[in-house]
Amino acid sequence: MDQVKIGKFIAGRRREINLTQAQLAEKLSITDRAVSKWETGKALPDSSIMLELCGILGITVNDLLSGEIVRMEHYNKELESKLLEAIREKEMADKRLLTMEIVTGVICLIPLLAAAILAESIPMEEWKAAVMCLASLVPLLVVTPFMIKIEQKAGYYVCAKCGHRHVPTYGSVFMAMHMGRTRYMRCPKCGERSWQKKVISKE
Repeated sequence: MDQVKIGKFIAGRRREINLTQAQLAEKLSITDRAVSKWETGKALPDSSIMLELCGILGITVNDLLSGEIVRMEHYNKELESKLLEAIREKEMADKRLLTMEIVTGVICLIPLLAAAILAESIPMEEWKAAVMCLASLVPLLVVTPFMIKIEQKAGYYVCAKCGHRHVPTYGSVFMAMHMGRTRYMRCPKCGERSWQKKVISKE
């Protein structure tokens, strides 16, 4: 998708209905900075507000993803193409996020491992070794909330009972027992608890 083209299209439609960036942002309960990023082609609207945005601008999702008004005779073909492209792009973005999560976790573990090795190999007072080990935990503690957020948002979890794929709440992911990327959670569809595996695709 051409983000710059989509951004110019959003800006043009916004001006046509006499809304400022701030007014559009207020209607969507977001910041005008987010609207500015769309219109300059730096980001795309989140899927959770895409329908509401299209309603305000008086366009379809297909128009939005195409960056122009799509003629009816090409509507179905264009819509299918754009939706498939959007799905592929989300899957690729999710894969990048999950890879970044692993890399970040490994990097944050290095100071902890280094501190443990130093504490064992260099003679020092116990309290100094304890302080050094605790200090080495700080990077991991700082990034952990962001890593959990990635686990929540990237991809989907599959219920082992009914097969439903869903994006759980942050609290559910945070509190769940887990083994790697498999978490013990309640399914929002069937209500049963099971070990749910992380997958990238919706279907």
